[in-house]
Amino acid sequence: MEAEDYGYGKSVEDMQKEDELLFTAYNNSFDFLTKKVTMDYVLDASESEFGYVLAHNTHNGPTKEELENMILYFIETEEYEKCATLKGILNKDYPESINESLENWL
Repeated sequence: MEAEDYGYGKSVEDMQKEDELLFTAYNNSFDFLTKKVTMDYVLDASESEFGYVLAHNTHNGPTKEELENMILYFIETEEYEKCATLKGILNKDYPESINESLENWL
């Protein structure tokens, strides 16, 4: 049985996998940025069958845009405590963001 196409070239299954990937990447990045996991843990998990997906670059990041995207994601999922924590990181790393509103990011 073929997967149904909903007009954008993606099946429901593809969209569900994409949603799961985003969920995993944003939550992994949150855990990493709040030091709930270590870089050693990330590297070990990267060796696993599925890898360890992050929503930010661990070498240079997170960038201002990556942090803003994480905050917007957690607003959408109504995880406001995570938003507040990430906003604190954003303000510390990018002081110019202190007086910015969400409209500036959209």
